[in-house]
Amino acid sequence: MIGLYILCLLFVCLMVGIIFIRKHFNKAGYNHGQKRDAMIVLGYPAKKDGTMTPILRERINKATDLYHTGIAEVVICSGASVANDHVEAESMARALVESGVDGSQIIRETKARGTYENLLKSREIMRERGLKKAVIVTSPWHLRKASSYAFRLGIDHTLEKSKVPKEFVLGLGIIYVYIYIQMFIIYLRFYKGRK
Repeated sequence: MIGLYILCLLFVCLMVGIIFIRKHFNKAGYNHGQKRDAMIVLGYPAKKDGTMTPILRERINKATDLYHTGIAEVVICSGASVANDHVEAESMARALVESGVDGSQIIRETKARGTYENLLKSREIMRERGLKKAVIVTSPWHLRKASSYAFRLGIDHTLEKSKVPKEFVLGLGIIYVYIYIQMFIIYLRFYKGRK
């Protein structure tokens, strides 16, 4: 019986957490075929040998599809070498070119080491080039975090989610819990910093 109470308590805590995150981290709408000035593809580490991880592969597949349907001509690949020696933006750009994306339309942002920096540096690139509207491409569980940062940075944006890699289907719930805990910690840091 105590186990049932604990399970119910965990479920209530999870629901409160989800409601809290959804209230404090705004998310833009999906793109639905709208033309944009730029596409921002958020990085994710490549494997140690430089090949694509399943998460990065799906982000690149989505970006390739959007490019070929004419959603945006300029693609900003954002990400430094965070987990290993391979620069995320370079790995993404290489894969995009192999998928038929014009290499001259790819901008490599190689300094960002996290989601906030991805968007901050991408905003700088957009301003320098006179690009006003963006579509952000990332994983489904990462959309809310990325979009809330883009709102804070004043980026006019919509969202496109990549597919969930088949290798991650079973662990999807754990990924969402991890991201939501991360966002709650970010909220606490941000809120503490404002006082």
